Formats: sequence, structure tokens, C-alpha cells
Amino acid sequence: MLAAAATAAAALAACGSSAASTGPKPIRIVFGLGGGNIVPFQVTIEPTGRVRASGGVLDVRRKRLSQAKVASLSSLVRHELPALKSRQCAGTLPDVGSDFVRALGRTVRVHGSCEPRFHRLWNTLARAAGVGPR
Repeated sequence: MLAAAATAAAALAACGSSAASTGPKPIRIVFGLGGGNIVPFQVTIEPTGRVRASGGVLDVRRKRLSQAKVASLSSLVRHELPALKSRQCAGTLPDVGSDFVRALGRTVRVHGSCEPRFHRLWNTLARAAGVGPR
């Protein structure tokens, strides 16, 4: 009887760990700055955790993120990006570039600082990738 209970408990534990590892897959996330009078740049966070940068980004301190960090960022982007809209903020000069985030088949661009929710997402991505100040 005790052996049967132990076998059942082991089977349930195995199912639980299997289910936990089959959650949503990490996604490719691209963010950066385009337009305006500065050199555009983009940073890509691959589902594998690899971080690549191109263009005028000043400094990217991380070349790889942990799978846990990629999963966390993927979850955040899945939650936030669909609710965001591209915006042209009033009073923003044309020589200022637009920040963007691209994932899940869409790109959101914000020109200016009138969308705090977007900028929290962008800044979270930048901190995770170790993007230096611009």
C-alpha cells in the first residue's frame, strides 16, 4: 500500500514538472530608437537569451540573458504590448527619435514621453539588456 502511494506521488510530481516546463515559449523582442537626428539603434533579445545590438547604441553590457529572464520579459511583453498604441506626443520636436518595441508581429512606436506605460516596458527591456544611457 505504501509503495503504491509513493509511486502515485512520484507520477504526479513528474506530471507537474512536465506541465511547468511547457509554458508559453520565449519570444523574440526587438526595441530601440529610430528617426530624428540621432543614429538609430536596435537591440534584439532572442528566445535563446542572446542579446544583439546594432546601430548607434552606446553600450550593451549583456550578451546573454538567463532563460528565466527571457521568460519573464516574454511574459511582460505578451501582457503589455497588445494594450499599447503608437503615439505622436504633442510638443515633441521632430528631431527627437521615436522609441519602439517590436514583438508578436507588431511594432509600437512612441515619439515623445506621453505614454508612461510604454516607457516602463521600454526601460525594463533596456535595463535587462544592459543598455547604457543615450
